[in-house]
Amino acid sequence: MADEGRQKDAMDVLQAWVDDYNGRARPTIRLGSAGEAGGAQLRLKYSPAEGQIAILHLVAVNRDGRAAILVRRFEGAAAEAAVEAGLWASTQLGRR
Repeated sequence: MADEGRQKDAMDVLQAWVDDYNGRARPTIRLGSAGEAGGAQLRLKYSPAEGQIAILHLVAVNRDGRAAILVRRFEGAAAEAAVEAGLWASTQLGRR
């Protein structure tokens, strides 16, 4: 399916950017990325402290016939922030 190919490409582009950033900047706290091959979500994330996470979550949606990218930041305990981000994204994508 062509849409899945575009999603995979978007994840590949994001991961390549993150790898390049981590390689050039050599940050103390490295960035990571994640995505959803069958969906429209990309995430930048890092762990500022043990058990903590910060996520910049991007969701591609269609609003009133126009493409849009919604962005929201989540941070806190790793499990809770990840669940909160996932619930938000599901709501934006009409899955909840």
